[in-house]
Amino acid sequence: MELLQLFDENKNMLNESIERDKKKELPEGKYFMIILLFIENNNKFLIQKTSVNRESEYATTGGHVTYGDNALKTVIKEAYEELGLILEENEIKEIETVTHKKAHVGIYYCNKKIDINKLKIQEEEVDSLYWMSIDEINELIKEDKFRKSNIKALEKVLEKTR
Repeated sequence: MELLQLFDENKNMLNESIERDKKKELPEGKYFMIILLFIENNNKFLIQKTSVNRESEYATTGGHVTYGDNALKTVIKEAYEELGLILEENEIKEIETVTHKKAHVGIYYCNKKIDINKLKIQEEEVDSLYWMSIDEINELIKEDKFRKSNIKALEKVLEKTR
């Protein structure tokens, strides 16, 4: 049973949690948090083909903030869990946090030279990795193969890093 950290409307951590499968039942004024990490190198983004209950879906690295963790710690943890990539806090830039009905979505960015052939993917979640240009990602979006929840987040990254 995975417990998610709860936050208030201002993104302050509460001393409360909720089971992941009950996150849609949160009362008004309480939120869980998801992080999305966009890793860029030479004008290409590290995109993963997912292997979790989806056919041919592509996305960036991301995950839920679990109880006791904050967003930045989760970014570092998810990069390591999904990709086998070790990141330091000073390599990560917070872009923005967008609030939805029950969730805060923290959007993060890292520009780092990485050899994807040396990464160790979490096969339960990641099928394969690719460096993709914005044009290639836009093609996936047109084909409805890029995770919808990542599209606006990528737009925010491009706004703030260009």
